[in-house]
Amino acid sequence: MSQKEKTADKILLAAIDIMQLKGFSATTTREIALAAGVSEMTLFRTFRSKQEILDGIVEKYSYAFTMKRVFNEELTYELEHDLATVSRTYQLFMEKNKKIVLLAYKECNVHDHISERLTANPRLIKSYLMDYFEEMKKKNKIGNINIELQVMNFLWMNLGYFSAQFISGTKVAQIPLETFIEHSVKTFAIGLKGE
Repeated sequence: MSQKEKTADKILLAAIDIMQLKGFSATTTREIALAAGVSEMTLFRTFRSKQEILDGIVEKYSYAFTMKRVFNEELTYELEHDLATVSRTYQLFMEKNKKIVLLAYKECNVHDHISERLTANPRLIKSYLMDYFEEMKKKNKIGNINIELQVMNFLWMNLGYFSAQFISGTKVAQIPLETFIEHSVKTFAIGLKGE
């Protein structure tokens, strides 16, 4: 890794640590430079603007999104198995992207360009699930449901678990991930099948 790449990494790491706490607007380039241990001039030689730093953060810290591979290679069209696989993949993705998620929470409805960039993966999951539920409906493996509403319910359920763990840890509930997935998916699948 070159010196320029090391400097860029230090700046991005400092920036995400500050921005997740204060938000994009409240974070100054001076604070970022100080936390990174570089001069503000070095920061601007590496990144032309705070927006460019944000773009670098999103690119570096939005860990590889594997949902496309999951939907293309791992689904069996057995509802409980597939929903558990999607739920597990979602939870692992969110855990790896905690800092980006917190930044997205802070910036929602404040900076549209930030929200647009940070919500790309959730929109992609929604799209894949909509297609999956349509296919399951054609195969008569789920009932006559409002597909978009049920996709959103599934996503909200998973986001709720992640948020509870992220915000309060075990203070609210001490339910391990696999237990959550097993029980919530089973209940959700019963509702989709109309049993």
